[in-house]
Amino acid sequence: MTSGKAKDEEVFKFLVATREAKWLLNTDVATYLEKELYHKAIDLQTLQAELEGVPVGEERSANVKKQSDIKKWFIAQYEVLDEKFSPFLELQH
Repeated sequence: MTSGKAKDEEVFKFLVATREAKWLLNTDVATYLEKELYHKAIDLQTLQAELEGVPVGEERSANVKKQSDIKKWFIAQYEVLDEKFSPFLELQH
Protein backbone atom coordinates (compact mmCIF):
# COMPACT_ATOMS: atom_id res chain seq x y z
CA MET A 1 0.00 0.00 0.00
CA THR A 2 2.99 2.36 0.02
CA SER A 3 2.27 3.22 -3.62
CA GLY A 4 -1.49 3.37 -3.10
CA LYS A 5 -1.90 0.35 -5.34
CA ALA A 6 -2.50 -3.28 -4.52
CA LYS A 7 -0.03 -5.06 -6.79
CA ASP A 8 -0.65 -8.72 -7.65
CA GLU A 9 2.65 -9.98 -6.27
CA GLU A 10 2.26 -8.03 -3.01
CA VAL A 11 -1.31 -9.23 -2.45
CA PHE A 12 -0.24 -12.82 -3.13
CA LYS A 13 2.74 -12.49 -0.75
CA PHE A 14 0.36 -11.20 1.93
CA LEU A 15 -1.96 -14.17 1.46
CA VAL A 16 0.90 -16.68 1.62
CA ALA A 17 2.49 -14.97 4.63
CA THR A 18 -0.73 -14.90 6.62
CA ARG A 19 -2.03 -18.40 5.84
CA GLU A 20 -0.46 -19.80 9.01
CA ALA A 21 -1.88 -17.16 11.33
CA LYS A 22 -4.55 -19.58 12.53
CA TRP A 23 -1.81 -21.78 13.96
CA LEU A 24 0.17 -18.98 15.57
CA LEU A 25 -2.53 -16.59 16.77
CA ASN A 26 -6.25 -17.40 16.81
CA THR A 27 -9.17 -17.85 14.47
CA ASP A 28 -10.34 -14.25 14.91
CA VAL A 29 -7.02 -12.82 13.72
CA ALA A 30 -6.72 -15.34 10.89
CA THR A 31 -10.23 -14.54 9.68
CA TYR A 32 -9.53 -10.81 9.88
CA LEU A 33 -6.35 -11.17 7.82
CA GLU A 34 -7.91 -13.37 5.18
CA LYS A 35 -11.51 -12.26 4.97
CA GLU A 36 -11.12 -8.56 5.62
CA LEU A 37 -7.64 -7.32 4.70
CA TYR A 38 -7.05 -9.69 1.82
CA HIS A 39 -10.53 -9.21 0.36
CA LYS A 40 -10.24 -5.41 0.58
CA ALA A 41 -6.93 -5.62 -1.28
CA ILE A 42 -8.65 -7.66 -4.00
CA ASP A 43 -11.45 -5.07 -4.13
CA LEU A 44 -8.84 -2.34 -4.59
CA GLN A 45 -7.11 -4.32 -7.34
CA THR A 46 -10.41 -4.81 -9.14
CA LEU A 47 -11.25 -1.12 -8.98
CA GLN A 48 -7.79 -0.20 -10.25
CA ALA A 49 -8.15 -2.58 -13.20
CA GLU A 50 -11.63 -1.26 -13.99
CA LEU A 51 -10.36 2.33 -14.00
CA GLU A 52 -7.97 1.79 -16.90
CA GLY A 53 -9.31 3.44 -20.01
CA VAL A 54 -12.36 4.97 -18.31
CA PRO A 55 -12.74 8.57 -19.47
CA VAL A 56 -13.27 11.47 -17.09
CA GLY A 57 -16.85 11.44 -15.90
CA GLU A 58 -19.22 10.01 -13.32
CA GLU A 59 -18.07 6.41 -13.66
CA ARG A 60 -14.41 7.35 -13.20
CA SER A 61 -15.22 9.64 -10.27
CA ALA A 62 -17.25 6.89 -8.56
CA ASN A 63 -14.39 4.43 -9.00
CA VAL A 64 -11.83 6.87 -7.61
CA LYS A 65 -14.11 7.55 -4.62
CA LYS A 66 -14.42 3.81 -3.91
CA GLN A 67 -10.64 3.44 -4.11
CA SER A 68 -10.21 6.38 -1.77
CA ASP A 69 -12.63 4.84 0.73
CA ILE A 70 -10.73 1.54 0.68
CA LYS A 71 -7.39 3.29 1.14
CA LYS A 72 -8.79 5.22 4.11
CA TRP A 73 -10.14 1.95 5.48
CA PHE A 74 -6.64 0.44 5.25
CA ILE A 75 -5.16 3.40 7.13
CA ALA A 76 -7.75 2.94 9.89
CA GLN A 77 -6.71 -0.70 10.24
CA TYR A 78 -3.51 0.22 12.09
CA GLU A 79 -5.58 0.67 15.25
CA VAL A 80 -7.51 -2.54 14.58
CA LEU A 81 -4.27 -4.44 14.07
CA ASP A 82 -2.88 -3.09 17.34
CA GLU A 83 -5.99 -4.24 19.15
CA LYS A 84 -6.06 -7.70 17.55
CA PHE A 85 -2.35 -8.41 17.95
CA SER A 86 -1.70 -6.87 21.37
CA PRO A 87 -2.79 -9.96 23.36
CA PHE A 88 -0.13 -11.97 21.54
CA LEU A 89 2.62 -9.41 22.09
CA GLU A 90 2.28 -8.85 25.83
CA LEU A 91 5.25 -9.80 27.96
CA GLN A 92 4.47 -11.81 31.06
CA HIS A 93 6.66 -12.94 33.91
